[in-house]
Amino acid sequence: MKRSEHAATVVARLATDLLQAEASQDEAVSQLGRLAQSLTRSRREAGLSSTVGQAAFDALADAVSAQVGAQRAMVALHEALAEVKRNTSYRGVEMGGLEKLGDTAPRPTGLALVS
Repeated sequence: MKRSEHAATVVARLATDLLQAEASQDEAVSQLGRLAQSLTRSRREAGLSSTVGQAAFDALADAVSAQVGAQRAMVALHEALAEVKRNTSYRGVEMGGLEKLGDTAPRPTGLALVS
């Protein structure tokens, strides 16, 4: 296998694993949001005061904060990988969208204008 083919294989595996990790993080944040809704709804349906279970909400807030911190670390990981690419022989290998800075392509979102 040629060096360029090997580099492309390594980069493709890395890009796939990175994108899967990011998707997992997005799903975790989404699940935490659903949990927050469920906690609130459950407390209300049980007829409990808003002071009941506050420790659970505090723990959930810590979990959300930790997950957002993990997403921040993934941004730093992207930047570190871009630096590796710039400073190695991999600079000529397409890395499948790892460099997102300055990317102005529209990204689909789940947000919609509500009137």
